[in-house]
Amino acid sequence: MDKIIKVYKEVMTGVGIIGLVGFIASVLIQVVSRTFLPTAPNWTEEAARYLFIYMVAFAGNAAVLNDEYVGVEMLVEKFPNSVRKAISIVIMVCLCVFSGFVFINCVVGPKGLLAVTPPAMVSTALTIPMKYIYAAEIFLFGCYVVSFIMRIYMILSKKKEG
Repeated sequence: MDKIIKVYKEVMTGVGIIGLVGFIASVLIQVVSRTFLPTAPNWTEEAARYLFIYMVAFAGNAAVLNDEYVGVEMLVEKFPNSVRKAISIVIMVCLCVFSGFVFINCVVGPKGLLAVTPPAMVSTALTIPMKYIYAAEIFLFGCYVVSFIMRIYMILSKKKEG
């Protein structure tokens, strides 16, 4: 299981880094072209937005596994280790249930997220079908369920990082 967690974390981190590099490149192209060229390309703003969305979707899962997400630890650190462990597990279970609820509603909810996106709907500048952009939400919450389950395993097996 530890090997699976390690590979999963490396994939999430690697794709998140690729999204970050693409985001930075897109913003730099926009800034340089606005400064030094007569016209700026119209696709860079949209590309930066979509790369940011996917970067968060991948890097957020890596943050869960590395225990690097934002949390209030001042009160929790006052408790003994066993209580801290129980609180962490309860928090992970709640987040896993919430993520599962959002994931299920995106996929098979009243109409599903992708079902309400018209197939002909495309992004303005990049002309990418919007279903690929909205799929980030499905991917994000589906992977969060997996990441929270892995994090619970890591807490129970007393491991900080896979």
